[in-house]
Amino acid sequence: MSARRRFDAIECTVSHLLRLPHPALQGRRYGEALLRGIAARGITGSHVLEIGGGAGHVAEAAWRGEAGPFTQVRWTSLDLSPSLLAAQRRRVHEPSQPRGPHRRWSGVRADALDLPFRSFTGLVLANEVIADLPRSIGPVRLVGELARVLTPGSAAVLTEFGGDFEPAPLDLGGHVEWSIDFRELRACAAACGLTVTELPLHELLGADLSVRCASYTDLWRLRRLTTCDVFAAPAENVRRRFPLLSRLLALELPEIGSPRWPDATAPGGFAQLFRALILRKT
Repeated sequence: MSARRRFDAIECTVSHLLRLPHPALQGRRYGEALLRGIAARGITGSHVLEIGGGAGHVAEAAWRGEAGPFTQVRWTSLDLSPSLLAAQRRRVHEPSQPRGPHRRWSGVRADALDLPFRSFTGLVLANEVIADLPRSIGPVRLVGELARVLTPGSAAVLTEFGGDFEPAPLDLGGHVEWSIDFRELRACAAACGLTVTELPLHELLGADLSVRCASYTDLWRLRRLTTCDVFAAPAENVRRRFPLLSRLLALELPEIGSPRWPDATAPGGFAQLFRALILRKT
């Protein structure tokens, strides 16, 4: 399965929906907003290790966008999937972009639960990936691995959906993910000697929750009748491009802070369920 089909039709993440410049992120791409938000919390570094980089949009944004002190830093993508690593490599090596191919990117095929490093200095980023790890034990084991490899002054940022409640399954149509019990991760990190900060993901991104845009549910309805990108396009753009279908399909185009965004069928939305866990090694 291609990376595009996986993230357009099966495992559509918040970062994929916001991968292009967006008014809810002050005109920034998700990757730019995420890295600038991390830097605003005093975390810097000349090397980023991204665990599970998906289709490579965050790495691309760091190279070609404005990601604060993380702009054009050395970037290592770690993934178990050869096809996703290949997709990331193609994206960041595209020569036609204004800043040309990413000259400081490398890919490593490895298991996040057995990191192939004795130590790591910089930022480890796991963006919307830990719900893919084996239920319960996977995310906790990753925190233990991060405590093992991070050098003093380094940090890790984990983003995912969940909260202070028991994990629950989310069936994405043949692909099941489990929400994260952040109580377990905080306890494990503290036991491993890491300093822990947790906050809503929208706060880390600096997102304007009042902006109305297409939800994944809106896009699913549209794509049954027409061709459109799987992107959280602003509401006015959707209505201008599809005036008749917007009314015929009763597109909701909710505020990004609504419980019905990114998916109207989920038990809660981006602002209610997506969290960021910042782990620092002192």
